Amino acid sequence: MKKVTKIAITIILVIVIALAGSVLFYKTGIQAVSNKSKNVIVEVKKGTNASTVLNELDAKGLLKNKIAAKLYVRVEKPELKSNSYRLNTNMDLKKIFKILSTGDKKYIANGVLTITEGETIPQIASKVAKLLKTDKTTILNQWKDTNYLKTLAAKYWFINEADITNPSLLYPLEGYLYPETYYINASKPTLDEITTKMLDTMDQHLSVYKDQIAKSGFTMHQFLTLSSIVEKETLYEKDISPIAGVFINRLNKNMPLGSDITVNYALGRTGVKVTSEMLKTPSPYNTYINKGLPVGPVASVQDKTIKGVLNYTKSDYLYFFAKKDGTVVYSKTYQEHQEAIKKYKWY
Repeated sequence: MKKVTKIAITIILVIVIALAGSVLFYKTGIQAVSNKSKNVIVEVKKGTNASTVLNELDAKGLLKNKIAAKLYVRVEKPELKSNSYRLNTNMDLKKIFKILSTGDKKYIANGVLTITEGETIPQIASKVAKLLKTDKTTILNQWKDTNYLKTLAAKYWFINEADITNPSLLYPLEGYLYPETYYINASKPTLDEITTKMLDTMDQHLSVYKDQIAKSGFTMHQFLTLSSIVEKETLYEKDISPIAGVFINRLNKNMPLGSDITVNYALGRTGVKVTSEMLKTPSPYNTYINKGLPVGPVASVQDKTIKGVLNYTKSDYLYFFAKKDGTVVYSKTYQEHQEAIKKYKWY
């Protein structure tokens, strides 16, 4: 009898442990795949069932355990609303299916706008125009409108009205729109809403460095101008601080910056080869014929460039030249610089 009792107890313990293990497996399996934030777009087509959506979620890296996810769907039997949704790797399965079941407008992705670091206002305007299904000129006209610019200056601490309403600027908001991937929730977004998203994001990034920038000796407009040149002049992150240091050395010595990037911007072109005639282009952006910083930024600027410029490398270098593979040769004298060009020029 005692033996039977022991066997029964053992069986019960095994069952309890198995059940506890199953519960733990289930609870763990429906948790978020990560505690880090990464947006993922998932489309739920009309008539799609939960099992099919699970395959989509799994393919997008949103399922921690597919077996546990299947159990969840079988038990909860969620009804889904078709749409494109902006989900995140830090969402657990319950939250994901709550969003998909309610059609939560907060997470509906009606469009995606990706702005890349180093892009210019005309390039950004083209992307925004495509998203809003309008023409590029309409976008550029609003971004040049003095009254509109004044409202932005009144709203954002980092925008100075006098700086962005300078008639010498080609594009007043150049350098102020943060390069990022933006998910658009509104079914019919306006240009002001899109602009606000980009400026709000710039606000978030610049606020981190607000005190450092204030102590840098540059105004915000000047700092973004310098940072934008560095952004376009660098291919590798390791060169951001050294190249920023070179430009600051030249500014301190009252030398022209001599950046081909600024000449290209003045001419509305891209390309590596800049001719001697191009270098003579009469423009407040041309840093060959004008000393100091140009009249304004020449591209969008990312966070690591902002940080790199603030923490520029102190050196005696006054020149740099990028080889074909993007590596940079730094020189202290004009003669050394000319020798580097002669040795490594590839265009």
